[in-house]
Amino acid sequence: MYGYGVYPWDMSDVDRATEAAVKVAQAALDRIRSMHRSLDRADAAVRLARELRGVSDEAVAIQYAEVLLAHDAEGLTFGQLADRFGISKSLAHKIVRTRDRAIADEGKDMTEPSSAPEPPPVVVAIVTSPVGVLLSRRNDGKPLWAFVSGEIEPGESPADAAIREVKEEAGLRIRAGGVIGRRVHPKTGRHLVYMGARPTHGNEVFVGDPEELAELRWVSPEEADELTAGTIFEPVRQHIRHMLKNGNGGDAE
Repeated sequence: MYGYGVYPWDMSDVDRATEAAVKVAQAALDRIRSMHRSLDRADAAVRLARELRGVSDEAVAIQYAEVLLAHDAEGLTFGQLADRFGISKSLAHKIVRTRDRAIADEGKDMTEPSSAPEPPPVVVAIVTSPVGVLLSRRNDGKPLWAFVSGEIEPGESPADAAIREVKEEAGLRIRAGGVIGRRVHPKTGRHLVYMGARPTHGNEVFVGDPEELAELRWVSPEEADELTAGTIFEPVRQHIRHMLKNGNGGDAE
């Protein structure tokens, strides 16, 4: 299909796997309906919805990637994309234009004058523990919820900066692990260094900088996605899910 070569799975395999997955999801829903305690039913329903939403989001991401690939490689119009992928013409337009706007926004940083001072890089601490990943709620709402972060001071390593920031903002002692990833933020243009970390002396936290932060909270991977409106850097999202697999918090290194 589209000249991509032969895949080990064909459409009949995918159809069977999809049908089986739908049956399993339906069976889970039936079990939830049969539960007697309302709180248990609600908790189970929320968990099922989150898991299915995660699978759905990843499937949609694959579809969007294929739409963009067909648009770029074959020069298909929005109408042709709609016909090929079984979507509306307006959705095809939205997929392509959203990607194009994101590229344009990233390119804006290149027009800044060369005389402007270079801001220091920012370390973002991804702190995981058996009770979740640490998020902070900012007073200025920019963004409302985020990971503990701060500028790396001259002569300071990203690990040292992460340890210092988490201690200052959350009163938490941590052991920094490896660098999860780096990027230039598409909106702020700041260079970000994402550091994995784990607490070394318990999970109790408190707001150490009330002028900047209003709240600190340990949350699940799903809650982190919801509170940050799905804006988590993908390598960070994968790191969090890996570290919190089976609820053990993983290891910082």
